[in-house]
Amino acid sequence: MSTPKLVYVTQILTTPAKLWEALTNPDFIQQYWFGCRNTSTWKEGDVIESRSPEGKLEWHGKILKSVPERELVFSFDHLADEPPSRVTFKVEAQGESVQLTITHDEFQEISAIRDRVSNGWPSIIEGIKTLLETGHADNSDKSCAASAK
Repeated sequence: MSTPKLVYVTQILTTPAKLWEALTNPDFIQQYWFGCRNTSTWKEGDVIESRSPEGKLEWHGKILKSVPERELVFSFDHLADEPPSRVTFKVEAQGESVQLTITHDEFQEISAIRDRVSNGWPSIIEGIKTLLETGHADNSDKSCAASAK
């Protein structure tokens, strides 16, 4: 049986280059990902880690695909009793805006992680959009772990 995947699509008034920087620069990420710092070389095969402001490892994974300004795919291991899932960011220029599509899939059939991250993704997306369009993020004061609670 196939499990539901989470798909989120938003339009952001920005460029592919600026959106890519927001998705891969730990200083940017920390502003909209509940204070977490997601770090990696962003090269295929390399590790990605997300750490709380206190330095606690929240989740980790492996970069599965990285095409700058177009697509980023990584495994998402939330350190729980579930196998890793997969996150895909697709960046598509559309006139003066950029369409960001986030797909989170490959969950096990019954998944507590899927239920948790489905609450976090909308805030993360809102934070990216707000940060890029206004220069200010509005969810940096929330807990890093809130993205998976």
